[in-house]
Amino acid sequence: MTEKSASQTASVGVYVKAGSRQDTIETSGAANIVHKMILRGSTGASKAEMAQEIENMGARVTSDIDREITNFNVTCFKGDVSRAVSVLGDALANATFDSAELELAKQEQTSELESMNKNLEETTHEACHFNAFRDHQLGQPKRGDIDNVQNLTSEVINAYRSANYSGSNMVVVGTGAVDHDAFVDMVKESFGSIAQEGTGVRANEDKCVYTPALLMMRDDEMYNANVGVYYDAPSVNHEDYYSFQLLKHMIGDYDI
Repeated sequence: MTEKSASQTASVGVYVKAGSRQDTIETSGAANIVHKMILRGSTGASKAEMAQEIENMGARVTSDIDREITNFNVTCFKGDVSRAVSVLGDALANATFDSAELELAKQEQTSELESMNKNLEETTHEACHFNAFRDHQLGQPKRGDIDNVQNLTSEVINAYRSANYSGSNMVVVGTGAVDHDAFVDMVKESFGSIAQEGTGVRANEDKCVYTPALLMMRDDEMYNANVGVYYDAPSVNHEDYYSFQLLKHMIGDYDI
């Protein structure tokens, strides 16, 4: 998919229909580890070579993971679109998941979780998700259970990737100074080796049940109170989706 403009730059994004929802209690954190490992070396380029290629383009790389979507994005100059597609295609298709890098990623993830646990707003968001979807993996921490991260093995990580990182679960998007036909050819060349369907079973495909309830967490050492009010909002395909978006913007944000 492309959207062309007269910009001097372009952005190439890969969106994977997989996130912490596809973890299980036993593999909690695997989704985030895979997300961290994708750009850390492949059969075609080492971690240092990938970083050097991105630096030589003067490009910017971002990535993020949520409960149901993982994304990788490269923003570059318009003349480097093919190189950006090649880097992402190589990373998604041929990531090696080096054992030393895996241990480093696990340490990084543990540090992130420790930091998040000290962030009162993040703690409130995670608690509200658990309260709303307590009987489903969707209610578990999106970056994993801190007590389970060190238990994750290369076998668990590879099994998650094999089950979820397939062609049928990916969308590649080009925006900015992108020629559609040329972009399609680039994607076919760089992503063509990715299997159309994953191997293994995607976890937690069942529809989760929203539970309206009140949850209170007491901590006498907290210096303020945090309150979250969450709605079972309409999805993007629902007729009331845009009305609800309008309501959200009418309420707006407020910072003291």
